[in-house]
Amino acid sequence: MSDGVAAQSSDVRLTTAPQHSDQVRGETTTICVHKATKDKKVGLEIGYSKDGRWLVISEIHPNTLCSSFSELKAGAKLLDVEADGVLHRQPSLQDAKVLIGGAVGDLRLTIMPLLDRYGFIVSSEQFLAQPVTRDMVRQENVQLKKWQKRAATPKAWQEYAERKPAKLRNRIRAGVPDAVRGFVWKLLAAARAPPDFRREGQWTTLVAKADGGGEPAVDQQIDKDVPRTMTEHIYFRTAGKTGQEALGRLLKCYAAYHPELGYTQGMSSYAAVLLLYMTEEDAFWTFATLMKHCGLVGLFADGFPLLFQHYDTWQMLLKKHLPKLDLHIKKELLTFLGMDVKEYAMMVKEGSPQRSMLPSMYTTYWFQSMAVGGDNPAPSAVAPRLMDAILLDGHLAVIFQFGLALMKLHEKELLKLRGDQLADALRTLPTRCGNLELLLEKAHEYAVTDKMVLATQGL
Repeated sequence: MSDGVAAQSSDVRLTTAPQHSDQVRGETTTICVHKATKDKKVGLEIGYSKDGRWLVISEIHPNTLCSSFSELKAGAKLLDVEADGVLHRQPSLQDAKVLIGGAVGDLRLTIMPLLDRYGFIVSSEQFLAQPVTRDMVRQENVQLKKWQKRAATPKAWQEYAERKPAKLRNRIRAGVPDAVRGFVWKLLAAARAPPDFRREGQWTTLVAKADGGGEPAVDQQIDKDVPRTMTEHIYFRTAGKTGQEALGRLLKCYAAYHPELGYTQGMSSYAAVLLLYMTEEDAFWTFATLMKHCGLVGLFADGFPLLFQHYDTWQMLLKKHLPKLDLHIKKELLTFLGMDVKEYAMMVKEGSPQRSMLPSMYTTYWFQSMAVGGDNPAPSAVAPRLMDAILLDGHLAVIFQFGLALMKLHEKELLKLRGDQLADALRTLPTRCGNLELLLEKAHEYAVTDKMVLATQGL
């Protein structure tokens, strides 16, 4: 259609606006597109829901104005349209088409997206592919009752941890229920840090300091990165952007708390995951624990020492567990980079910094943003499960295990790919986890010791 907004043919017969009230609105977000001219394509197809109560977005066309918004997915309800500076609440299908098609300048669309159980925005297809059965709910409630007993108080947690450490470890690896996850993370972090690490009143002081303005360059980088962090979670996209405000505040407080480090891109992903389950203050101290007592500071400090160490460790583990795939990746990606295997082997032998060019092509976001950042983030269920293990282990062993399991899952496919196709497949690997429970079960079978992760490794 000329206005770039198409109605579904089966719904055109509906001519009245959907009848609903504000009381049934869920969490919403507003996107703003700029139409330079009236004829500029927005790229939406809209129609009514099956019951005729809502306007819904049925498709977003690629390479259009709306396709750049990752939070805009098919299945979202279109609630309001603001065109030419006038707000139109709950327009009819025909009115919405006219408003969107005829607008010039800023066009604001308020939508109520479909959410998965973790709060991530999903399409109607993804939503229907993740059914929750009554049996699943019953099983989760049984597990939740057990966890509530274990984590009722810090004392109860400590007693259980001392009495059944192996069992507790296995329970955490199997996944902590969302309802108690924030409290469990707080307890795990507290166990990693010395008793005086968290100081009463310091958070309030840091907030006041951050509100007063920190290092301009640091604040600018944080303000730039926050809107690009976890863009498909409703908490960071809700109208009012409360999640973005909380994330920005946490990161600025940490920069004030650790001025020698300040802020480096990638830190926001770790902090964002914590904010989904914890108060800002608890998330801050857990984040500070991750950085100082789980060694993550080395991922972001000048020179990225831990990141480069992890590149070497990854190469060693891949060669050990998947030697055929390791050789194939080296041959194909090095050819893609204009090098040969012997030349690369010499770089490794000599300890040349250039040896990291190979693993950095696809693993950087695994380590620096916990596989949930960048252009190809892992599915929504992955982030909390990885954080469970990181706080449990005190380092990033689970990222290596997760990567190895992914490689094994897609080994046959990867062995058939060449050059840039292989490079693209490796970069997008975290998006294709398959059955996450089976994948994580397989991941934990790979032995990745503390020494491998924390000590410098050669190949």
